[in-house]
Amino acid sequence: MRTWSVLVPGLAVGLISLAPVGAVAEPSSEADELRERLDELEDRFDQVEKRSLLDRIELGGDYRTIFNAVVYKGPTADPYYPDPTNPAVGHQIEETNAEIWSHRLRISMKAEPIRSVRVSARMVMYKIFGDGDAAPFVQDSMTTRLPRDSSARFDQAWIDWFMTDWLAFSAGRIAYADGNPAELKDNSSVRRATWGLQMVDGEYDTINLTFNLSRALDGWYIRGFYASWFNDNDQDPFGGVPFLSSGTENLRIFGGNMDFVIPGIGRNFLQLGYYVAPKFRPFNIPIPDPGYDPASDYTNAPAPLNGSLLFPSALPDSMGSYQNISALLELYDLAGIGLDLFLAGSVGFLKSSDQGIAYQIPNPADPATRIEYPFLYLASTGDKGTTFFVYAGMRYTLPVKALNETKLGFEFNHGSRYHISFAVQQDNLLTKLATRGNAYEAYLIVPFNEHLFLRASYLYIDSKYQTGFFGPDPAAFGSTAPERLQQIHSFSAVLNASL
Repeated sequence: MRTWSVLVPGLAVGLISLAPVGAVAEPSSEADELRERLDELEDRFDQVEKRSLLDRIELGGDYRTIFNAVVYKGPTADPYYPDPTNPAVGHQIEETNAEIWSHRLRISMKAEPIRSVRVSARMVMYKIFGDGDAAPFVQDSMTTRLPRDSSARFDQAWIDWFMTDWLAFSAGRIAYADGNPAELKDNSSVRRATWGLQMVDGEYDTINLTFNLSRALDGWYIRGFYASWFNDNDQDPFGGVPFLSSGTENLRIFGGNMDFVIPGIGRNFLQLGYYVAPKFRPFNIPIPDPGYDPASDYTNAPAPLNGSLLFPSALPDSMGSYQNISALLELYDLAGIGLDLFLAGSVGFLKSSDQGIAYQIPNPADPATRIEYPFLYLASTGDKGTTFFVYAGMRYTLPVKALNETKLGFEFNHGSRYHISFAVQQDNLLTKLATRGNAYEAYLIVPFNEHLFLRASYLYIDSKYQTGFFGPDPAAFGSTAPERLQQIHSFSAVLNASL
Protein backbone atom coordinates (compact mmCIF):
# COMPACT_ATOMS: atom_id res chain seq x y z
CA MET A 1 0.00 0.00 0.00
CA ARG A 2 1.63 3.29 -1.18
CA THR A 3 -0.13 6.42 0.11
CA TRP A 4 2.49 9.14 0.21
CA SER A 5 0.18 11.89 -0.94
CA VAL A 6 -2.31 10.93 1.79
CA LEU A 7 0.12 10.48 4.65
CA VAL A 8 2.34 13.49 3.94
CA PRO A 9 0.94 15.44 0.99
CA GLY A 10 3.14 18.47 1.53
CA LEU A 11 6.29 16.38 1.48
CA ALA A 12 5.21 14.58 -1.67
CA VAL A 13 4.67 17.90 -3.47
CA GLY A 14 8.05 19.10 -2.26
CA LEU A 15 9.76 16.05 -3.70
CA ILE A 16 8.10 16.53 -7.05
CA SER A 17 9.16 20.20 -7.23
CA LEU A 18 12.86 19.60 -6.54
CA ALA A 19 13.72 20.06 -10.23
CA PRO A 20 12.95 23.14 -12.35
CA VAL A 21 10.10 22.93 -14.83
CA GLY A 22 11.22 21.35 -18.10
CA ALA A 23 14.49 20.05 -16.57
CA VAL A 24 15.41 16.47 -15.70
CA ALA A 25 16.02 16.03 -11.98
CA GLU A 26 19.26 14.42 -10.93
CA PRO A 27 19.08 11.56 -8.43
CA SER A 28 19.21 12.85 -4.93
CA SER A 29 20.60 10.61 -2.21
CA GLU A 30 18.74 12.64 0.37
CA ALA A 31 15.43 12.14 -1.47
CA ASP A 32 16.11 8.40 -1.90
CA GLU A 33 16.82 8.05 1.79
CA LEU A 34 13.61 9.91 2.59
CA ARG A 35 11.66 7.59 0.28
CA GLU A 36 13.14 4.52 2.03
CA ARG A 37 12.12 5.91 5.40
CA LEU A 38 8.60 6.51 4.10
CA ASP A 39 8.44 2.92 2.77
CA GLU A 40 9.54 1.56 6.13
CA LEU A 41 7.02 3.76 7.94
CA GLU A 42 4.20 2.54 5.65
CA ASP A 43 5.17 -1.09 6.24
CA ARG A 44 4.92 -0.49 9.96
CA PHE A 45 1.51 1.13 9.53
CA ASP A 46 0.41 -1.90 7.47
CA GLN A 47 1.48 -4.30 10.20
CA VAL A 48 -0.33 -2.31 12.87
CA GLU A 49 -3.48 -2.15 10.73
CA LYS A 50 -3.38 -5.92 10.04
CA ARG A 51 -2.91 -6.71 13.72
CA SER A 52 -5.77 -4.40 14.60
CA LEU A 53 -8.05 -6.21 12.14
CA LEU A 54 -6.96 -9.66 13.32
CA ASP A 55 -7.59 -8.67 16.94
CA ARG A 56 -11.25 -8.25 15.97
CA ILE A 57 -11.47 -11.76 14.44
CA GLU A 58 -11.44 -14.92 16.54
CA LEU A 59 -10.85 -18.25 14.80
CA GLY A 60 -11.31 -21.74 16.21
CA GLY A 61 -12.60 -25.16 15.38
CA ASP A 62 -12.35 -28.88 15.93
CA TYR A 63 -11.73 -32.07 14.01
CA ARG A 64 -12.94 -35.54 14.89
CA THR A 65 -12.55 -39.02 13.50
CA ILE A 66 -15.61 -41.15 14.27
CA PHE A 67 -16.02 -44.93 14.39
CA ASN A 68 -19.50 -46.48 14.51
CA ALA A 69 -20.68 -50.07 14.67
CA VAL A 70 -24.42 -50.71 14.67
CA VAL A 71 -26.65 -53.74 15.27
CA TYR A 72 -30.21 -53.15 14.04
CA LYS A 73 -33.31 -55.24 14.55
CA GLY A 74 -36.64 -53.95 13.27
CA PRO A 75 -38.65 -53.13 10.17
CA THR A 76 -36.93 -52.36 6.90
CA ALA A 77 -36.66 -48.70 5.94
CA ASP A 78 -38.90 -49.35 2.92
CA PRO A 79 -42.47 -50.01 4.17
CA TYR A 80 -43.43 -51.46 0.78
CA TYR A 81 -40.82 -54.24 0.84
CA PRO A 82 -41.24 -57.13 0.16
CA ASP A 83 -44.82 -56.57 -1.09
CA PRO A 84 -45.21 -53.20 -2.90
CA THR A 85 -48.96 -53.74 -3.26
CA ASN A 86 -49.58 -54.20 0.45
CA PRO A 87 -47.82 -51.61 2.64
CA ALA A 88 -49.55 -52.97 5.75
CA VAL A 89 -47.27 -56.02 5.63
CA GLY A 90 -44.19 -55.40 7.78
CA HIS A 91 -40.81 -56.93 7.07
CA GLN A 92 -38.43 -57.44 10.00
CA ILE A 93 -34.71 -57.51 9.36
CA GLU A 94 -31.54 -57.94 11.41
CA GLU A 95 -28.42 -56.21 10.21
CA THR A 96 -24.94 -55.59 11.62
CA ASN A 97 -22.55 -52.95 10.30
CA ALA A 98 -19.15 -53.97 11.61
CA GLU A 99 -17.62 -50.54 11.02
CA ILE A 100 -18.59 -47.15 9.64
CA TRP A 101 -15.80 -44.58 9.62
CA SER A 102 -16.52 -40.89 9.19
CA HIS A 103 -14.83 -37.60 9.96
CA ARG A 104 -15.89 -34.04 10.60
CA LEU A 105 -14.07 -30.71 10.43
CA ARG A 106 -15.57 -27.51 11.83
CA ILE A 107 -14.05 -24.04 11.49
CA SER A 108 -15.61 -21.28 13.57
CA MET A 109 -15.22 -17.55 13.18
CA LYS A 110 -16.27 -14.61 15.33
CA ALA A 111 -15.71 -10.98 14.39
CA GLU A 112 -16.48 -7.76 16.27
CA PRO A 113 -15.95 -4.77 13.97
CA ILE A 114 -17.25 -2.53 16.77
CA ARG A 115 -18.15 -3.24 20.37
CA SER A 116 -21.90 -3.38 19.76
CA VAL A 117 -21.84 -5.70 16.71
CA ARG A 118 -20.68 -9.30 16.51
CA VAL A 119 -20.87 -11.73 13.58
CA SER A 120 -20.46 -15.47 14.18
CA ALA A 121 -20.30 -18.39 11.78
CA ARG A 122 -19.22 -22.03 11.63
CA MET A 123 -18.32 -24.03 8.54
CA VAL A 124 -18.56 -27.84 8.55
CA MET A 125 -17.28 -30.68 6.37
CA TYR A 126 -18.72 -34.09 7.33
CA LYS A 127 -18.50 -37.30 5.33
CA ILE A 128 -18.14 -41.06 5.59
CA PHE A 129 -14.78 -42.57 4.64
CA GLY A 130 -14.72 -43.56 0.99
CA ASP A 131 -18.29 -42.43 0.31
CA GLY A 132 -19.15 -39.26 -1.56
CA ASP A 133 -22.79 -40.10 -2.29
CA ALA A 134 -25.26 -37.41 -1.33
CA ALA A 135 -28.47 -38.34 0.44
CA PRO A 136 -31.49 -37.73 -1.87
CA PHE A 137 -33.35 -35.72 0.77
CA VAL A 138 -31.73 -33.60 3.44
CA GLN A 139 -33.78 -31.50 5.83
CA ASP A 140 -32.69 -27.90 6.20
CA SER A 141 -32.34 -28.47 9.95
CA MET A 142 -29.61 -31.11 9.48
CA THR A 143 -27.52 -30.02 6.49
CA THR A 144 -24.26 -30.59 8.40
CA ARG A 145 -25.43 -33.39 10.71
CA LEU A 146 -25.88 -35.92 7.89
CA PRO A 147 -22.56 -37.18 6.47
CA ARG A 148 -22.54 -36.62 2.72
CA ASP A 149 -19.46 -35.40 0.86
CA SER A 150 -16.39 -33.22 1.32
CA SER A 151 -18.23 -29.97 0.59
CA ALA A 152 -18.16 -27.32 3.28
CA ARG A 153 -21.49 -26.01 4.59
CA PHE A 154 -22.47 -23.53 7.28
CA ASP A 155 -24.48 -24.75 10.27
CA GLN A 156 -24.20 -21.36 11.98
CA ALA A 157 -24.18 -17.81 10.61
CA TRP A 158 -25.73 -14.95 12.55
CA ILE A 159 -25.34 -11.40 13.81
CA ASP A 160 -25.63 -10.08 17.36
CA TRP A 161 -26.43 -6.41 17.80
CA PHE A 162 -26.01 -5.28 21.42
CA MET A 163 -28.46 -2.42 21.32
CA THR A 164 -27.92 -1.58 25.02
CA ASP A 165 -26.14 -3.19 27.96
CA TRP A 166 -29.26 -5.20 28.66
CA LEU A 167 -30.85 -5.83 25.23
CA ALA A 168 -29.44 -7.74 22.23
CA PHE A 169 -30.94 -8.44 18.82
CA SER A 170 -29.83 -11.61 17.00
CA ALA A 171 -30.79 -12.95 13.59
CA GLY A 172 -29.68 -15.82 11.39
CA ARG A 173 -28.71 -19.45 11.79
CA ILE A 174 -28.01 -19.25 15.51
CA ALA A 175 -26.15 -21.91 17.55
CA TYR A 176 -29.12 -24.10 18.45
CA ALA A 177 -27.35 -27.39 17.72
CA ASP A 178 -25.32 -28.95 20.55
CA GLY A 179 -26.94 -26.91 23.33
CA ASN A 180 -26.81 -27.86 27.01
CA PRO A 181 -26.28 -30.55 28.25
CA ALA A 182 -24.40 -31.68 25.09
CA GLU A 183 -21.24 -30.04 26.45
CA LEU A 184 -20.86 -32.84 29.01
CA LYS A 185 -20.22 -35.41 26.27
CA ASP A 186 -17.77 -32.99 24.63
CA ASN A 187 -15.47 -32.93 27.68
CA SER A 188 -16.62 -29.43 28.65
CA SER A 189 -18.47 -27.68 31.45
CA VAL A 190 -19.34 -24.47 29.63
CA ARG A 191 -22.85 -23.08 29.99
CA ARG A 192 -24.01 -22.26 26.46
CA ALA A 193 -26.08 -19.20 25.68
CA THR A 194 -28.71 -21.00 23.64
CA TRP A 195 -31.69 -23.31 23.94
CA GLY A 196 -31.29 -26.64 25.70
CA LEU A 197 -31.68 -29.98 23.95
CA GLN A 198 -35.07 -30.44 25.63
CA MET A 199 -36.34 -27.73 23.24
CA VAL A 200 -34.38 -28.21 20.02
CA ASP A 201 -31.21 -29.74 18.59
CA GLY A 202 -30.68 -28.73 14.98
CA GLU A 203 -29.93 -25.94 12.53
CA TYR A 204 -32.68 -23.33 12.45
CA ASP A 205 -32.99 -19.74 11.25
CA THR A 206 -34.68 -17.39 13.70
CA ILE A 207 -34.85 -13.86 15.03
CA ASN A 208 -34.12 -13.42 18.75
CA LEU A 209 -34.33 -10.76 21.41
CA THR A 210 -32.24 -11.35 24.55
CA PHE A 211 -32.74 -9.42 27.77
CA ASN A 212 -29.67 -9.56 30.03
CA LEU A 213 -30.86 -9.02 33.59
CA SER A 214 -27.53 -9.95 35.22
CA ARG A 215 -26.96 -6.50 36.68
CA ALA A 216 -30.08 -6.77 38.81
CA LEU A 217 -30.38 -10.58 38.94
CA ASP A 218 -27.12 -12.49 38.60
CA GLY A 219 -27.23 -15.06 35.80
CA TRP A 220 -30.73 -14.15 34.55
CA TYR A 221 -31.50 -14.03 30.83
CA ILE A 222 -34.81 -13.88 28.97
CA ARG A 223 -35.00 -14.70 25.25
CA GLY A 224 -37.85 -14.39 22.79
CA PHE A 225 -37.67 -15.92 19.32
CA TYR A 226 -39.55 -16.13 16.05
CA ALA A 227 -39.04 -18.72 13.31
CA SER A 228 -40.57 -18.85 9.83
CA TRP A 229 -40.43 -21.42 7.01
CA PHE A 230 -41.33 -20.19 3.53
CA ASN A 231 -42.98 -22.82 1.32
CA ASP A 232 -41.75 -21.96 -2.15
CA ASN A 233 -43.05 -23.28 -5.47
CA ASP A 234 -41.11 -26.42 -6.40
CA GLN A 235 -42.24 -26.08 -10.03
CA ASP A 236 -39.41 -23.59 -10.48
CA PRO A 237 -36.39 -25.96 -10.41
CA PHE A 238 -33.91 -23.31 -11.57
CA GLY A 239 -34.82 -20.68 -8.99
CA GLY A 240 -35.72 -17.98 -11.49
CA VAL A 241 -38.74 -16.92 -9.44
CA PRO A 242 -37.98 -18.11 -5.88
CA PHE A 243 -40.50 -15.66 -4.46
CA LEU A 244 -43.45 -17.64 -5.84
CA SER A 245 -45.32 -19.52 -3.13
CA SER A 246 -46.60 -23.09 -3.25
CA GLY A 247 -49.91 -21.82 -1.90
CA THR A 248 -49.18 -22.89 1.67
CA GLU A 249 -48.58 -20.07 4.15
CA ASN A 250 -45.40 -19.89 6.17
CA LEU A 251 -44.93 -22.20 9.13
CA ARG A 252 -44.38 -19.83 12.05
CA ILE A 253 -43.18 -20.62 15.55
CA PHE A 254 -43.17 -18.19 18.47
CA GLY A 255 -41.59 -18.76 21.86
CA GLY A 256 -38.87 -18.02 24.33
CA ASN A 257 -36.96 -19.21 27.35
CA MET A 258 -35.63 -17.91 30.64
CA ASP A 259 -32.29 -18.87 32.19
CA PHE A 260 -31.44 -18.20 35.81
CA VAL A 261 -29.23 -19.45 38.61
CA ILE A 262 -30.52 -21.12 41.75
CA PRO A 263 -28.55 -19.66 44.69
CA GLY A 264 -26.96 -21.80 47.35
CA ILE A 265 -26.26 -25.03 45.44
CA GLY A 266 -23.00 -24.32 43.63
CA ARG A 267 -22.60 -23.71 39.93
CA ASN A 268 -25.90 -24.40 38.18
CA PHE A 269 -28.59 -22.99 35.95
CA LEU A 270 -32.26 -23.60 35.27
CA GLN A 271 -33.89 -22.99 31.90
CA LEU A 272 -37.66 -22.73 31.36
CA GLY A 273 -38.95 -22.64 27.78
CA TYR A 274 -42.14 -22.37 25.76
CA TYR A 275 -43.01 -22.33 22.06
CA VAL A 276 -46.15 -22.57 19.96
CA ALA A 277 -46.88 -23.37 16.32
CA PRO A 278 -50.41 -21.93 15.91
CA LYS A 279 -50.80 -23.49 12.46
CA PHE A 280 -48.52 -26.43 11.86
CA ARG A 281 -47.94 -26.15 8.11
CA PRO A 282 -47.18 -29.29 6.08
CA PHE A 283 -43.81 -30.07 4.53
CA ASN A 284 -43.26 -31.40 1.03
CA ILE A 285 -42.58 -34.97 2.15
CA PRO A 286 -41.97 -37.80 -0.35
CA ILE A 287 -43.32 -41.29 0.42
CA PRO A 288 -42.66 -44.66 -1.25
CA ASP A 289 -44.90 -45.16 -4.29
CA PRO A 290 -47.15 -48.20 -3.70
CA GLY A 291 -47.38 -48.62 -7.48
CA TYR A 292 -43.63 -48.85 -7.96
CA ASP A 293 -42.40 -52.22 -9.22
CA PRO A 294 -38.66 -52.75 -8.59
CA ALA A 295 -38.60 -55.63 -11.07
CA SER A 296 -39.55 -53.36 -13.95
CA ASP A 297 -37.15 -50.57 -13.04
CA TYR A 298 -34.37 -50.43 -15.61
CA THR A 299 -33.05 -47.00 -14.70
CA ASN A 300 -30.65 -48.15 -11.95
CA ALA A 301 -31.01 -44.59 -10.66
CA PRO A 302 -31.28 -43.64 -6.99
CA ALA A 303 -34.55 -42.44 -5.49
CA PRO A 304 -36.41 -40.32 -6.49
CA LEU A 305 -34.98 -40.42 -10.02
CA ASN A 306 -36.11 -44.04 -10.45
CA GLY A 307 -39.74 -43.13 -9.80
CA SER A 308 -39.99 -45.05 -6.53
CA LEU A 309 -41.15 -42.01 -4.51
CA LEU A 310 -44.31 -39.95 -4.56
CA PHE A 311 -44.47 -36.22 -3.85
CA PRO A 312 -47.59 -34.50 -2.43
CA SER A 313 -50.33 -33.58 -4.86
CA ALA A 314 -52.16 -31.36 -2.33
CA LEU A 315 -51.18 -29.68 0.94
CA PRO A 316 -53.72 -28.51 3.54
CA ASP A 317 -53.61 -25.01 4.95
CA SER A 318 -52.87 -26.33 8.44
CA MET A 319 -52.15 -29.71 9.98
CA GLY A 320 -53.15 -28.47 13.42
CA SER A 321 -51.47 -26.67 16.32
CA TYR A 322 -48.74 -27.61 18.79
CA GLN A 323 -47.53 -26.07 22.05
CA ASN A 324 -44.60 -27.14 24.19
CA ILE A 325 -43.45 -26.30 27.74
CA SER A 326 -39.97 -27.46 28.80
CA ALA A 327 -37.40 -27.22 31.58
CA LEU A 328 -33.71 -28.02 32.03
CA LEU A 329 -31.80 -28.08 35.33
CA GLU A 330 -28.05 -28.58 35.16
CA LEU A 331 -25.66 -28.86 38.13
CA TYR A 332 -21.87 -28.74 37.71
CA ASP A 333 -19.38 -30.33 40.12
CA LEU A 334 -22.04 -31.03 42.72
CA ALA A 335 -20.68 -30.79 46.29
CA GLY A 336 -17.16 -30.47 44.83
CA ILE A 337 -16.86 -34.20 44.11
CA GLY A 338 -16.68 -33.98 40.31
CA LEU A 339 -20.29 -35.00 39.70
CA ASP A 340 -22.33 -33.21 37.02
CA LEU A 341 -26.08 -33.83 36.80
CA PHE A 342 -28.91 -32.73 34.56
CA LEU A 343 -32.64 -33.29 34.38
CA ALA A 344 -34.79 -32.08 31.50
CA GLY A 345 -38.28 -32.65 30.22
CA SER A 346 -41.12 -31.25 28.19
CA VAL A 347 -44.89 -31.49 27.90
CA GLY A 348 -46.56 -30.94 24.53
CA PHE A 349 -50.14 -30.16 23.65
CA LEU A 350 -51.21 -31.47 20.26
CA LYS A 351 -54.41 -30.51 18.45
CA SER A 352 -54.98 -31.89 14.97
CA SER A 353 -56.97 -30.30 12.17
CA ASP A 354 -57.72 -33.80 10.84
CA GLN A 355 -56.51 -32.74 7.39
CA GLY A 356 -53.84 -34.79 5.66
CA ILE A 357 -51.16 -34.35 2.99
CA ALA A 358 -52.57 -35.92 -0.18
CA TYR A 359 -50.82 -38.13 -2.76
CA GLN A 360 -51.78 -39.67 -6.09
CA ILE A 361 -51.84 -43.41 -5.31
CA PRO A 362 -53.06 -46.42 -7.33
CA ASN A 363 -56.84 -46.85 -7.32
CA PRO A 364 -57.70 -50.14 -5.53
CA ALA A 365 -60.67 -50.61 -7.88
CA ASP A 366 -58.55 -49.94 -10.98
CA PRO A 367 -54.76 -50.18 -10.41
CA ALA A 368 -54.14 -48.66 -13.82
CA THR A 369 -55.54 -45.33 -12.56
CA ARG A 370 -54.70 -43.17 -9.55
CA ILE A 371 -56.75 -41.29 -6.98
CA GLU A 372 -55.81 -38.41 -4.71
CA TYR A 373 -55.70 -39.75 -1.17
CA PRO A 374 -54.86 -37.83 2.07
CA PHE A 375 -52.18 -40.03 3.63
CA LEU A 376 -50.05 -38.13 6.19
CA TYR A 377 -51.58 -36.46 9.25
CA LEU A 378 -50.26 -34.59 12.27
CA ALA A 379 -52.66 -36.60 14.43
CA SER A 380 -56.07 -38.20 14.05
CA THR A 381 -59.05 -37.24 16.18
CA GLY A 382 -58.35 -40.09 18.57
CA ASP A 383 -54.71 -39.07 18.89
CA LYS A 384 -55.29 -35.57 20.23
CA GLY A 385 -53.80 -35.03 23.63
CA THR A 386 -50.63 -34.55 25.62
CA THR A 387 -47.09 -35.64 24.77
CA PHE A 388 -44.25 -36.25 27.22
CA PHE A 389 -40.45 -36.24 27.05
CA VAL A 390 -37.92 -36.93 29.83
CA TYR A 391 -34.15 -36.58 29.54
CA ALA A 392 -31.67 -37.13 32.41
CA GLY A 393 -28.01 -37.89 32.87
CA MET A 394 -24.81 -37.57 34.84
CA ARG A 395 -21.06 -37.32 34.36
CA TYR A 396 -18.44 -38.18 36.97
CA THR A 397 -14.79 -37.15 36.87
CA LEU A 398 -12.62 -39.88 38.41
CA PRO A 399 -10.56 -38.44 41.31
CA VAL A 400 -7.28 -39.96 40.12
CA LYS A 401 -4.59 -37.57 38.86
CA ALA A 402 -2.86 -40.26 36.84
CA LEU A 403 -6.04 -40.70 34.77
CA ASN A 404 -5.94 -37.05 33.64
CA GLU A 405 -9.58 -36.30 34.60
CA THR A 406 -11.09 -39.34 32.90
CA LYS A 407 -14.89 -39.15 32.98
CA LEU A 408 -17.76 -41.63 33.07
CA GLY A 409 -21.23 -40.64 31.88
CA PHE A 410 -24.73 -42.00 31.49
CA GLU A 411 -27.87 -40.61 29.81
CA PHE A 412 -31.49 -41.73 29.51
CA ASN A 413 -34.39 -40.33 27.54
CA HIS A 414 -38.01 -41.38 27.09
CA GLY A 415 -40.57 -40.12 24.59
CA SER A 416 -44.30 -40.80 24.61
CA ARG A 417 -46.21 -42.20 21.64
CA TYR A 418 -46.84 -38.81 20.00
CA HIS A 419 -43.69 -37.03 21.19
CA ILE A 420 -42.67 -34.34 18.65
CA SER A 421 -38.97 -33.56 18.53
CA PHE A 422 -36.98 -30.79 16.84
CA ALA A 423 -33.83 -32.89 17.18
CA VAL A 424 -31.74 -34.31 14.34
CA GLN A 425 -29.13 -37.05 14.24
CA GLN A 426 -25.85 -36.88 16.14
CA ASP A 427 -22.41 -38.14 15.16
CA ASN A 428 -23.44 -41.71 16.04
CA LEU A 429 -25.76 -41.46 12.99
CA LEU A 430 -28.83 -41.78 15.24
CA THR A 431 -31.50 -39.38 16.52
CA LYS A 432 -31.93 -40.71 20.02
CA LEU A 433 -33.78 -37.64 21.37
CA ALA A 434 -36.61 -38.23 18.88
CA THR A 435 -37.19 -41.78 20.15
CA ARG A 436 -40.76 -42.72 20.98
CA GLY A 437 -39.70 -45.24 23.56
CA ASN A 438 -36.51 -45.46 25.61
CA ALA A 439 -32.85 -44.72 24.91
CA TYR A 440 -29.88 -45.50 27.17
CA GLU A 441 -26.32 -44.30 26.62
CA ALA A 442 -23.11 -44.85 28.60
CA TYR A 443 -19.80 -43.24 27.68
CA LEU A 444 -16.16 -42.91 28.74
CA ILE A 445 -14.09 -39.77 28.08
CA VAL A 446 -10.29 -40.03 28.18
CA PRO A 447 -8.54 -36.63 27.83
CA PHE A 448 -4.95 -36.85 26.57
CA ASN A 449 -4.28 -33.13 26.89
CA GLU A 450 -6.23 -29.88 26.73
CA HIS A 451 -6.70 -30.22 22.95
CA LEU A 452 -7.29 -33.95 22.44
CA PHE A 453 -9.72 -36.46 23.95
CA LEU A 454 -11.21 -39.85 23.13
CA ARG A 455 -14.85 -40.72 23.82
CA ALA A 456 -16.12 -44.29 23.65
CA SER A 457 -19.85 -44.88 24.04
CA TYR A 458 -22.57 -47.50 23.87
CA LEU A 459 -26.14 -46.54 22.95
CA TYR A 460 -29.22 -48.74 23.13
CA ILE A 461 -32.48 -47.51 21.58
CA ASP A 462 -35.70 -49.41 22.26
CA SER A 463 -38.24 -47.73 20.01
CA LYS A 464 -41.94 -48.53 20.32
CA TYR A 465 -43.68 -46.31 17.76
CA GLN A 466 -43.01 -44.71 14.41
CA THR A 467 -41.38 -41.28 14.78
CA GLY A 468 -41.72 -38.02 12.88
CA PHE A 469 -43.92 -34.93 12.76
CA PHE A 470 -46.49 -36.66 10.60
CA GLY A 471 -47.90 -40.19 10.49
CA PRO A 472 -49.94 -42.38 8.14
CA ASP A 473 -53.70 -42.33 7.73
CA PRO A 474 -55.09 -43.71 11.02
CA ALA A 475 -58.01 -45.29 9.16
CA ALA A 476 -55.56 -47.68 7.46
CA PHE A 477 -52.85 -47.99 10.11
CA GLY A 478 -54.81 -47.55 13.34
CA SER A 479 -52.87 -44.44 14.41
CA THR A 480 -50.66 -41.64 13.15
CA ALA A 481 -47.94 -43.24 15.31
CA PRO A 482 -48.40 -46.98 14.61
CA GLU A 483 -46.47 -49.54 16.58
CA ARG A 484 -42.96 -49.86 15.17
CA LEU A 485 -40.75 -52.08 17.31
CA GLN A 486 -37.04 -51.65 16.68
CA GLN A 487 -33.91 -52.18 18.74
CA ILE A 488 -30.60 -50.54 17.95
CA HIS A 489 -27.25 -51.24 19.59
CA SER A 490 -24.64 -48.65 18.66
CA PHE A 491 -20.95 -48.66 19.58
CA SER A 492 -18.95 -45.54 18.75
CA ALA A 493 -15.56 -43.97 19.35
CA VAL A 494 -14.69 -40.34 18.74
CA LEU A 495 -11.19 -38.86 18.65
CA ASN A 496 -11.66 -35.10 18.97
CA ALA A 497 -9.00 -32.44 18.47
CA SER A 498 -9.71 -28.82 19.33
CA LEU A 499 -8.03 -26.36 16.97
